[in-house]
Amino acid sequence: MKKKVTEVCSHFLIQLENRLLRYPKTLLLLILLACGVSLYYTIGHLGIDTNTSKILSEELPFQQDRERFIEAFPQDDQAMLVVVDAQTPEQATRAINYLDTQFSNEKQQIESVYIPGAGEFFDRYGLLYPDLDELEDLAAKLAEAQPFIGTLSGDNSLKSLLSILEQAITKDERELPVDLNPLLDKIRLAVRAVLDGKPYRLSWQQMMIGEDQELLSSQRFILIKPQLDFNELMPAAKSVEAVRAIVEEARHALPDVQIRLTGEVVLEHDELATVTYSAEIASLFSFVLVFLALSIGLRSIRLTLITLSVLVMGLLLTTGFAALAIGHLNIISIAFAVLYIGIGVDYAIQLCLRYRELLQMQLSRQQALIEAVRKVGPSIALCAITTAAGFFAFIPTAYTGVSELGIIAGVGIFISLLITLTALPALLTLFPLKPAPPGTSDSLFPDWAYRFPMRHATLLRWTAATLTLAGLALLTQARFDINPINLRDPDTESVATFKELLTSKDASPMTLTVLANNKHQALDMAQKLTRLNSVENAITIYDYIPADQDAKLAIIEDLALVMGLQLTAFPAPQQVNVEDTMAELEQFRQAIDRHLADEPGSELSANLSRLREDLVSLLTVLRSEAGPEKKARLEQLQFSLLDTLPDTMNTLLEGLDAGPVTLETLPPDLTERWLSDDGVYRVMITPRKDLNDENNLREFVNEVRQLAPDATDLPVIYLESGNAIVQAFQQALIGALAAIVLVLLLTQRNIKNTLLILLPLLMTAILTGASTVIMDNPFNFANIIIIPLLFGLGVDGGIYIMYRLRNPAEEASVLRTSTARGVVFSGLTTLCSLVSMAFTPHLGLASMGQLLAIGLILTIVCTLIILPAFANRVQD
Repeated sequence: MKKKVTEVCSHFLIQLENRLLRYPKTLLLLILLACGVSLYYTIGHLGIDTNTSKILSEELPFQQDRERFIEAFPQDDQAMLVVVDAQTPEQATRAINYLDTQFSNEKQQIESVYIPGAGEFFDRYGLLYPDLDELEDLAAKLAEAQPFIGTLSGDNSLKSLLSILEQAITKDERELPVDLNPLLDKIRLAVRAVLDGKPYRLSWQQMMIGEDQELLSSQRFILIKPQLDFNELMPAAKSVEAVRAIVEEARHALPDVQIRLTGEVVLEHDELATVTYSAEIASLFSFVLVFLALSIGLRSIRLTLITLSVLVMGLLLTTGFAALAIGHLNIISIAFAVLYIGIGVDYAIQLCLRYRELLQMQLSRQQALIEAVRKVGPSIALCAITTAAGFFAFIPTAYTGVSELGIIAGVGIFISLLITLTALPALLTLFPLKPAPPGTSDSLFPDWAYRFPMRHATLLRWTAATLTLAGLALLTQARFDINPINLRDPDTESVATFKELLTSKDASPMTLTVLANNKHQALDMAQKLTRLNSVENAITIYDYIPADQDAKLAIIEDLALVMGLQLTAFPAPQQVNVEDTMAELEQFRQAIDRHLADEPGSELSANLSRLREDLVSLLTVLRSEAGPEKKARLEQLQFSLLDTLPDTMNTLLEGLDAGPVTLETLPPDLTERWLSDDGVYRVMITPRKDLNDENNLREFVNEVRQLAPDATDLPVIYLESGNAIVQAFQQALIGALAAIVLVLLLTQRNIKNTLLILLPLLMTAILTGASTVIMDNPFNFANIIIIPLLFGLGVDGGIYIMYRLRNPAEEASVLRTSTARGVVFSGLTTLCSLVSMAFTPHLGLASMGQLLAIGLILTIVCTLIILPAFANRVQD
């Protein structure tokens, strides 16, 4: 029955070729016309959808949870995160104010700008947020420091500050609003910076209020919602370019401030840019390698060019089908061209090599061509059916990106088959090869090498069985890396910044969100979540309502009365008077000497000794310099010590006008992020542990979802996307394997032959999976895409070799045949087209290239060495 089916197929192909090859020019013209129409339709109708949220089915529960969250709180979805790091809170505030103005003026590429913890509201009500004890301490310090503040408000200069410090270290010990020891150390650092020619800024906010206060952090954030165009390959390109241009200007205007960009939008943009750049750099290299591999394999420039022409025709027609059937490519299905080249070139190579082989047997060109189609046609047709079945198995999965890829690539396989059986013979008719001289051989190795699998069949069988069992044992330890950050170039600013923030308990961008229907539910959930081992904090809108407001407002009111009008207009630092300031520096040094002599063991002695050493060095340098240089150094010292003082005093002034804070008084841009118009409350959960570690991420998500199953946001998206993809591939691969087995059983009518054909596929799959454990190259969102390619090539190789082994008497060794060479050079061609990925900075592409290289080498070895060794047993 099997033989009859093969004969019927061969007879049909011969009849088809005889008719088609009578008019090769007409046939090629029609195909080229179809390619032109396909290209025209593709240009007008094939779009690109790079929205990563759509690569998985929107029906998945975690996708619906995410959609409900975005619907209720859309403000920060698809946002850029600007991270501002400064030496002092005052510098950070100036930087974000500058950036806020610049970003807000960019109306074309930026939808909105939001700065957490900034704005008029926090300037006015900021004093209500420290703890009651902290506010009492601050108020006491400020009340005691009235003379200090009064003096500087009348004469804000370096001379005045030194005069106050001189009195403070004397026996009279004048009161200051800060601890004297830390202030002396800061002054020493400022003096040292002047000597070294480096910038330095003393933060009076940190000195007065404390460095640990969250509202006074020197690291601040800006959330930017950009305009995105998902019809472009890089949807955020224009927005990112505009934002980076502003940031670059800010870096020049604020040289002491570090400004970095990160967030999902920037991460994905930089990833696409890295991939695009890598592809552009590697494309020429890959093309040259593919051309060389085909030239060496086919041993003919003419056959190489014909094969490449057939590939281009098939790609154009497949692209037209994608435009007609789906209308767009996603970030996964855009890889269909790579898969098409890998599998489609296989059919052309097999036909061309068999044609060349028959020419060497002294058949006429026409006879060789017809006979090649007759002998190769059934096997490549069966390969097309089994490979397409493997791709079609992805269609019903929840992995929409690969589902669409399955439709395009599956149909593309049949297009490749059709083009191989029509355009390729027509081209070979119009551009035939010269008959080979008698006795010509393509053998590259000695005879024993070709007979090795049969002569050592027993050893190879046991070796294969042992390796397979070991591979199965290792396969149990294979894992899927759910964190897409691990796939990206770690040297890019966005990735390095994102990973750095993940180590922070207060600023981690990987938070979870739970939605609550009312105040009681939100507060109750937050209280329960804070008890979890993996949770640092659970925040609701009510965390922005300060506690103990009546007591705090009373303190602030008393402080306002005590401070009086001294803070109404705190002046900027005055111009430096060189002579007076030099004299005051000398007096300050003398006061230090007196203190050290009178009280050598005091609490201030250590800091004063260090300060004196640097102060003496500064005075020595100043005395040796001319007037302009001396003035510049003194201005730098005054700037370092007093520049931030007016900002601090003015901030305190605004804070003295505070009133009660309620939900109604909270600013709208804050409220809308925590309480929706529909009355939905947001509970944001921050992690306690570093979520760069996958185990910590899993623990965080699993613990929170035990209490709140509908929790969502990035950690859930990462985890559940990985789970969904693994499940989709398991489902698809089981379906693909079942479909392939069914097709092989129906066509082979022989269980042993079916198992032998599957042998290279199964061994390659097991050993490739085991290699991910050995080489610590886990499956991930990128390299898992090569599995359909390896599936197709694995089963194809088995089919080719088994078809050739049906008549072993005709061949001295199957490894000498064009079929074996076709398997080798098809794999090498695919490898050459993608090998450059292993050397790209994008870790996902690198892992894909590495795994593909291992898989293709294993496919060739299992097909050409292991399969003949097992097949020899069947033939015996």
